[in-house]
Amino acid sequence: MDLYVERQCIDSMKGGDSKKFLLLFEANFQDIYKYVARRVADRQEVEKIVRLTFLDALGQIRSTPTDVGYVIWLYSLAKPRIWDYIAKASFPGQQGLITVSGEGKESDDGIVEKVDKMVKKLSLEEREILRLKFFEEVADGDLITILGIEEGKLGPKIYRVLKRAHFLLFGEDDEKKKVYFGKLSGLFERVRKLEKIDVPEVLKLSLKADFTNRIERKNFAINGKIVKEKKEKPPFEVKGGGEVPKGSNDPAKIFVEAVKEMKEEEKEERDRQKHRLEKRENAYDFIDKWKGVLVLVPVVLFIWIIVLVGMTLWGILDGGVKRGYVNTCEIEVEYDGKMSDSVHRSIDKGITNRICDYFEVREMNVVYAKTAAKAGSPPGRDKQAGDVFVEVDVPGWLLEYRFARKNDEWRIKKYARTPDSN
Repeated sequence: MDLYVERQCIDSMKGGDSKKFLLLFEANFQDIYKYVARRVADRQEVEKIVRLTFLDALGQIRSTPTDVGYVIWLYSLAKPRIWDYIAKASFPGQQGLITVSGEGKESDDGIVEKVDKMVKKLSLEEREILRLKFFEEVADGDLITILGIEEGKLGPKIYRVLKRAHFLLFGEDDEKKKVYFGKLSGLFERVRKLEKIDVPEVLKLSLKADFTNRIERKNFAINGKIVKEKKEKPPFEVKGGGEVPKGSNDPAKIFVEAVKEMKEEEKEERDRQKHRLEKRENAYDFIDKWKGVLVLVPVVLFIWIIVLVGMTLWGILDGGVKRGYVNTCEIEVEYDGKMSDSVHRSIDKGITNRICDYFEVREMNVVYAKTAAKAGSPPGRDKQAGDVFVEVDVPGWLLEYRFARKNDEWRIKKYARTPDSN
């Protein structure tokens, strides 16, 4: 709808001609349906949110704003309902990730999978900024209306989101080129062209009939609760250690910042992805706990062998088996230092898995200091009992971390970086 015509409809509607609402509904139904469908997996829930969004608008017909586009206002009405649904969703797959129905790898060259992987590492607000910018193609100023971001914080927040998305997709680029928006825009444009969202005409006709009936009866009430906008849960916090400044361009700090900024939803998502891995770890823990008895009792040892063979067959049938200590890294991690099985798996779960989730790792070396350093140890390795030293080779950098265990979780005590790694 032309902006001039839209403004005339709004003015007439606020002046008492409620039927002009039907014209605005017709013009914006498709945009609102796609907006909701991109964020909610359940089609019935999509239709419910779309209906309630337009009922919200109908109920506020006399106070419709004129300083923003009508579709922008509708986005702001739909957003709290969508976020409320995401907060209650029991499966991370329903939590607002980018989902595209393409024709497979031959048509998209893996681009959808690559974008999905990147988006899973962002907070809900960061995902929403990217979608609004590149799918709904909303102007920066309209993000204030939709997301409720303060005007002075909008620019830096958008820049940080674009920079972080660019880093996760393409790695670090020349700071002077400032190509974040351009490269991301081209990539998301390809993803958007692969998108297939069927907008049901039956729903549109049904809603139009309902709204027409309500306008004739002057019944603008909403059948159901009006969902108030909910604040995001506080980010996942790393206990202990110093505060890391926001928006750092230091790749060695990105891992620290990413862990601090993890939302509870991201934690649930990671748990779901590693559900099968945890099953195997629990089985290994059981075997490790009772291996002394198994060695002494031949009958129990025989049963243990049968169980182990069964687990191996189950692993093969379930998609393959990984020998040794299971972790999510695609490269083989080198370990130095004697450690128990439980410590080894704890390091994998609390350190190596997280690093591999946030970096494109080429090599990784892990040194476990079981005892304190002796006199004459190499410089920089002032080991304390239980410390873990990690060297990570990522494109363009060699990152060095030092971890200590506190309250059964690994915390970063120290890190350093050097350019031009292998």
